[in-house]
Amino acid sequence: MKWLATKTLVSYDVPETYDRWLRANGIEPVFLGPDDELPEAFGEYRALLLTGGGDVDPARYGKKPHAKTGDIIPARDVLEERLIKKFLTMGRPVFGICRGIQILNVVMGGKLIQHVPDWLKKHGKKEIHSPETGDALHPLKFVLRTSLGKALRGTTQVNSHHHQAADPAHLGKGLRLAALSPGGIPEALVEGEGLAAPVIAVQWHPERMDEGRAPASQALMQLMLGLV
Repeated sequence: MKWLATKTLVSYDVPETYDRWLRANGIEPVFLGPDDELPEAFGEYRALLLTGGGDVDPARYGKKPHAKTGDIIPARDVLEERLIKKFLTMGRPVFGICRGIQILNVVMGGKLIQHVPDWLKKHGKKEIHSPETGDALHPLKFVLRTSLGKALRGTTQVNSHHHQAADPAHLGKGLRLAALSPGGIPEALVEGEGLAAPVIAVQWHPERMDEGRAPASQALMQLMLGLV
């Protein structure tokens, strides 16, 4: 079973952890970056996985860059928007991890928190989402009854490393919150509702939790496989 997965450039940002996590679950990933040629036929790909990476261009959601916004690759934004729309039109599932949840929200008409520490300070919250090394760990607060919440029932914490996030006050069309960090940052965020294909996206990194073997990572994978 083939899935199309995005990356930053031909020689960069195809972490082995994504590849191992997917292959361990019977998926043959084909990684596509903005420097690569598009497949001749999309029909052989059962799902689209939007992976982590740099920041989405804030101009895409009507904002000027924050001082901390960086690593923008406009060609990747263009590629992923095209792929999201293509897979939804085909009725094939779209899944997002970290940056993946962010570009998905923007493509669907939503906005981003450009710098999480500023947002938390404004709202009187204290959390670390992007430590100097490794990943941060956060409990989840489920806010709606969703298949994602049901699949992750019993999850005590997830991991993340990011300074931007989907803005919970400005979600894209057809997207809804599933879970937040205690401080209100979308960590396990989105399920599609009323869209042409299933959509599941999280801010955390399931492929890095115990090399994708953590119970929460496997629960998410089983949910995704059930939608393909």
